[in-house]
Amino acid sequence: MGSFPALLVVVGSLALGANAQLPINCVSKIPSGRVTGHCISIRDCDYFMKILVSANLSQSDRTLLRENQCGQRANGVQVCCPSTAGLGALSHPLLPTDCGMVRWQRSNDTDTRIKEFPWLALIEYTRGDQEKIHACGGVLISNRYVLTAAHCVTQAAASNLQITAVRLGEWDTSTNPDCQFHQDTQVADCAPTYQDIGIEELLPHPRYTRTDKTQVNDIALVRLATPAQFNDFVSPICLPNKQLRADELEGLVTEVAGWQATSSPRLRKSSVTITSIEECQKKYAGHQLNIQASQLCGLTNSKECHGNAGGPLMLFKNEGYLLGGLVSFGPVPCPNPDWPDVYTRVASYIDWIHDSLRA
Repeated sequence: MGSFPALLVVVGSLALGANAQLPINCVSKIPSGRVTGHCISIRDCDYFMKILVSANLSQSDRTLLRENQCGQRANGVQVCCPSTAGLGALSHPLLPTDCGMVRWQRSNDTDTRIKEFPWLALIEYTRGDQEKIHACGGVLISNRYVLTAAHCVTQAAASNLQITAVRLGEWDTSTNPDCQFHQDTQVADCAPTYQDIGIEELLPHPRYTRTDKTQVNDIALVRLATPAQFNDFVSPICLPNKQLRADELEGLVTEVAGWQATSSPRLRKSSVTITSIEECQKKYAGHQLNIQASQLCGLTNSKECHGNAGGPLMLFKNEGYLLGGLVSFGPVPCPNPDWPDVYTRVASYIDWIHDSLRA
């Protein structure tokens, strides 16, 4: 997985205690349509709280709030909160609204459960001698599209590699199919065989330049040759709203996961705290790197690399996961507690993603 010198890895697990997921138990009405949601206190729903505290609360806002009430408890009015709380890009016809769903018990462990992060992907490369390797990661956003880093696509040819497939539904790279024995229940949870799906099209961002040291626009779409089959072990993450700014994420503890750990063939994770662009720029200025607003920087708490380049930086919000960024580059060797890793900020590229999708 370390075939490319620029491939850096990061990992993240949220600094929240273990929580069982809430069921998606209602349909939220928002201006862009109807989306799945959770019936929770309005105080816990950023989407409707922003409307409620608005200085110019319109009649249509009042109607929207009233239509989304789903009950009342001791802690106040309950509303059907969109599962990504208004930060998600929820209204594209080729992107699923059932995304980012949690089907596992969340924890701060670096070990993952077999159903954890079902949107993670591995990019398969084939050498000239037909040897196959997995050197980059990616993230599933629909049944036909995976996002990854542009450098994972453009460096392949320079390394005599061809991208030939995407692997979905992987957990332990040493076994197939994967099973996890749960000591608490004395039951084994087994996944179906992983899905290796061929590539129809590779679409690196048109403004990405491989020789640019700052690696701006380090994002690419991979169109799968056949649709991915969704199940509990393969499902998409939600995209963020393009209004989600970098400064809104400063100090947030996020997650990165992947198969970079030398200590285990299983998917591992760790937490990443988002740092300011200004601090990041100061750190990298001596290396003639000018970090841009279309990037994110974060410090990992891990003692080993976990996330694959091109893999997702994930935000957990209102019981759902959003895609915050893609692993782009960072210190070598990694991790380094004094140097932040750099991610492509996906919210900056929502229009390009939407415009590039096809049925």
